[in-house]
Amino acid sequence: MNTSDPPRHVRINLSPRTGKILGSYALIAMHGWFFAKLGLPSSAGGAEVFVGFAALTGMIASIVFFVGTYGVLANAPDAMLDERELAERNRAYFSAFKYLVAMTIAGGMVPEFLSKLFNFDLSVAVMKNFMLLMFTTALVLPGFFIAWADKAEG
Repeated sequence: MNTSDPPRHVRINLSPRTGKILGSYALIAMHGWFFAKLGLPSSAGGAEVFVGFAALTGMIASIVFFVGTYGVLANAPDAMLDERELAERNRAYFSAFKYLVAMTIAGGMVPEFLSKLFNFDLSVAVMKNFMLLMFTTALVLPGFFIAWADKAEG
């Protein structure tokens, strides 16, 4: 590769159908992991393995989706997009922003509510898990909205 070649980016080409399935799985697995882990006792045995598998595969799916067609489109520079793609991407980011703001408010208010009303404090580990859920959601959500808006056959 000489200096005049454009930089190459890692990208996995996903069909619209595959993008929708992968993005959906990433979000469902990570949200399911968080809520299942929240309700499990600390030594749940076999259930812990299943929940851990959901987290691991959900995280891998999130990364694969992020470097896939829709994740790359969601993070492409403005100059690489036409007006329609730019408007679609901006709509997807605004929708993702609204969801993440709701998650942030819930992450701040629910623990406070539990503490004040029931004298129950969530552990630091639970809040770490919530932060991981927010990170993977932020990674996938803009591309996920673009994938679901894609009218291509698939």
